[in-house]
Amino acid sequence: MNSGGAEALKAAIRRSLLLIVLLVLLGVVAVNAFKQLRGPRYQASARVLISTTSIAQILTQTVPPFVDPNRIEATARALAGSADVYNMAAGRVGNSLGTPADMAAATSVSGGTTDDLLTFSATSDDPHRAVGIANAVAHAYTVFRADLNNETITKTATELRAKLNGLKPNDPARADIQKLLNTLDALSTANSGDAKVVQTASSAAKTSPAPVKDSLLGFSIGLVIALLVVAIREAIDTTVRSESDVEDVLAVPVLATVRSLPRRTKMVTYGRHEAAFADTYALLAANLAQARAENKREVLAVTSAVSREGKTTTAANLAVSLARRGMNVILCDFDFRKPALADLFHVPRESPGVLQVLEGSATLKDSLWSVTLSGPRPRIAQNGAVPIPEATPSGNGESAAATGSLRLLSSGGTVRTSVAHAPRLAPLLKQLRSQADIVILDTPPALLTVEVAELSQLIDDVLVVVRQGRVSQRSLRSLGRQARTWSAELAGAVITDAPSDEQYAYYGSR
Repeated sequence: MNSGGAEALKAAIRRSLLLIVLLVLLGVVAVNAFKQLRGPRYQASARVLISTTSIAQILTQTVPPFVDPNRIEATARALAGSADVYNMAAGRVGNSLGTPADMAAATSVSGGTTDDLLTFSATSDDPHRAVGIANAVAHAYTVFRADLNNETITKTATELRAKLNGLKPNDPARADIQKLLNTLDALSTANSGDAKVVQTASSAAKTSPAPVKDSLLGFSIGLVIALLVVAIREAIDTTVRSESDVEDVLAVPVLATVRSLPRRTKMVTYGRHEAAFADTYALLAANLAQARAENKREVLAVTSAVSREGKTTTAANLAVSLARRGMNVILCDFDFRKPALADLFHVPRESPGVLQVLEGSATLKDSLWSVTLSGPRPRIAQNGAVPIPEATPSGNGESAAATGSLRLLSSGGTVRTSVAHAPRLAPLLKQLRSQADIVILDTPPALLTVEVAELSQLIDDVLVVVRQGRVSQRSLRSLGRQARTWSAELAGAVITDAPSDEQYAYYGSR
């Protein structure tokens, strides 16, 4: 397995770790519960010695030069499974231990090539019954094999006598046949078979429940089922899972990968989460800044393929990081169906925004809000009313934030129709561009609305946000095809909600 396959396997296991743990625990509990409900089980064993050279071979001096032990063991085990053995065993005990079928179901036969012993093991919920079955079957097996030998000897002797009776009294062959008959008669009298019970069962050991053994069995079963479920889940899962998926489909680089944010937290470039996440958004800001032409004023739209991929969170934290790099940034909410920036920065609901500026009922100056770049959380002030506090120097004498600025323009409400054709839209974007180094537009999902496609003629670049495990590759391919028709360029992509990994744990933790 190459490194890419190993990483993919690790990622799949990591994504399904909770499911794997649950299924393994379920397997352990299920096996132990089954064994407890079934009650105690006991096992007794009797051993039978199998002779590799029969008495007949010795007396007739027909011992082969080589004996295959595997064949001897296989033949012995095959004979042990004969129904006649269990019929004979049940008959010997008067069916007191069960029917022949019951005794066969309770018995297992094992043997190896390192010795000439067969082990008859009987399992039952009654220790006395287990002992009885093991001994009865072992003795019946020796008798069965002896009967097979005697049957062969008797048949051969009958054929020789018939042949002898057909010869003339003075025929020289009579002496040889008579000699063979004498040998067969001796074998018939002395033959006790080539199997002998060498160890009878005297007691039965308790084999179940065995908590340790049962737990290991349950663990193995649960793990196998869990891995099968994970494999099936990964096989049918078509969602985007890696940077390579995004780059292959969109043909643009992934500029940053943001791990999962704390629950119900969006602004992570301030306060107690800043140490863990600010560097990631700073990296995204640096990559965008390096790709930007020097002194070029730019309008950047942040979008996604579908909803709930983290585009608003990305736009807000990216705006803060760009401002801290010394850029003058204006963040605008152009998602008029589900605006979120006003609530994120605590802008009063009655405040004017993009919609009011487009309608002409408010000016841009009256609608902009200044946002602080330092402190435990962002604070806002109506544009020009309250100056932005200066950055607090850090311990090494450097400024904690650069001399950039961040201003916010909320949506000003919700509408269900596109405003891309509003007559004042182009002048508004031109005015925003003139007042900032970069204007960031939080736009609705590109596959669900027409805003991004229509805005593409008025903006410069588009940043695509992809939530790992959320959007399907099919949807992302559709977005890629749509993007090729836009006038704006794709600046890159951002992956959000990536699982925590070692690379994130080294920096940004305390």
